[in-house]
Amino acid sequence: MHDDFRNRARVLITGVTSIHGWPVFRKLRSMLPPDRLLGIRPPKMHVPQGDNVVSRCMTDSPALARIRDAFRPTHVLHAAGVCDLDACEARPEYAHDINVHGARGIVSVFAPACYILYLSADLVFSGIHAPPHGYGETDPPDPVSVVGKTYLLAEKEIARAARHAIVRIGLPMGGSIQGKKGAVDFIEGRLRRGLPTSLFHDEYRSCIGCGDLADAVVSLLSMEAEGVFHVGGPRAVSLYEIGQKILDRGNYGKEALRAWSRADDVDGPPRIGNVHLNSGKAERLLGRRFKAWTH
Repeated sequence: MHDDFRNRARVLITGVTSIHGWPVFRKLRSMLPPDRLLGIRPPKMHVPQGDNVVSRCMTDSPALARIRDAFRPTHVLHAAGVCDLDACEARPEYAHDINVHGARGIVSVFAPACYILYLSADLVFSGIHAPPHGYGETDPPDPVSVVGKTYLLAEKEIARAARHAIVRIGLPMGGSIQGKKGAVDFIEGRLRRGLPTSLFHDEYRSCIGCGDLADAVVSLLSMEAEGVFHVGGPRAVSLYEIGQKILDRGNYGKEALRAWSRADDVDGPPRIGNVHLNSGKAERLLGRRFKAWTH
């Protein structure tokens, strides 16, 4: 961790209620005094609480400008966005507004004075023709869903900033701030209630623990790394395998979990195949390997 960052940085982080933003916010909260950290949550959310958390919409550029003038951030970590596949397919204009226009507003308000780090996702890739060692930063994105397409457009908006990083993350594994977001909360919630849970055996992600993800993101932020980086676990994990691990850990009834093929999901949103990320570039820069998610 760079001492100059710990001693002088003033960090604004958006999306503090997201499954990936929450652990990063907690990590930063343990490092920085409250007057040098400001979190933005969605307008209708009331958690987390604190004098250094405010509710704002990402498309409200005048409100962001007032925050800029009052807080005077040196670093902006943009973790806000909408990633619900079904909701985004049903309301593509809404997804475009939050993800793309939101990123555009971040750049227009905070660049060039601030260093900007954007948390994107592996969903910018289709996973149809996955490279044998995972997608690298130079592999051309080819998203199939509205989520992936709007993330990719948001990346292009962030790339207009003079000093920026785009960090594509794998699937964050851990508890959310309200226990309702993310793969673990969703799967465990259904298994705990004994509800039928069908998970794809042929959709693969780079699972990474939320704590490991936060450590990597904050390290990249503190060193003001520039460019595109992939941050995910070292191997591809199917959604069904995730369900098996959660089931075994909680000793839930095995009859509730069923393997399903994405080819059979004819009425659902477009599904990715194997979007495993090759995180070697970020690992070399940080001098450490990212851990495999195990439970």
